[in-house]
Amino acid sequence: MPKTYTDDVAPALPSSIDGPFQIVDPSDCASWIKVDPANARVAAAGNARPIRVLTTGYGRTYLTTMTHFIGVAMTARYVNADDNGGFYLSPIRIPDDMDVGEPCIVKILVTPLQDATDNGQVVRFALTHTRVTLEGSESSSTFVYDWDVPDNWTTSDYNVVTIDNGNGRSYEADTFANGDIVGLRISRQGAATEDTFNKAVKFAEYTQLEYTAKAY
Repeated sequence: MPKTYTDDVAPALPSSIDGPFQIVDPSDCASWIKVDPANARVAAAGNARPIRVLTTGYGRTYLTTMTHFIGVAMTARYVNADDNGGFYLSPIRIPDDMDVGEPCIVKILVTPLQDATDNGQVVRFALTHTRVTLEGSESSSTFVYDWDVPDNWTTSDYNVVTIDNGNGRSYEADTFANGDIVGLRISRQGAATEDTFNKAVKFAEYTQLEYTAKAY
């Protein structure tokens, strides 16, 4: 039997460690988790930060939309080809744990009302937001996203779509601040020449905001 040396093995951790206690990724010193019992906090940085999802639901119709459903129990709206329409979402509060110095993304769930009969088409989505800050100032903006319809898209194909501002996310870093109240409106711009999909599109009556958190 070969001889085994164990003098390079560190002693076992004690049953209790005084905090705060920080664990660093050995391959990336900028990524760490810090346990801070005194402040009841588990902070994180770099790639160790968790990704969280904030959801909000239908609030009010925008322009031309029709009520429908997905499956047998999920409420939805649909917008016909050549129409502009969608819906407003109930306002959300930007949570305190959100790292507002990082981008965030908005996702929606869509499916066609009828099976596609042509490939190579595009749906133009528009995402509008209104932001009210803790100081009481208001600002609003809209951007559009031309989404390539999947080939042979059928009514049983459900797609979670990231509304892309052209940089792979919906909102850039520092668009929002912790505590902001934000309203969202999602729509199809079917009357735009860029929207070439010749069938109605269904939207589940919700959106999700995916963000990077500063703490666990």
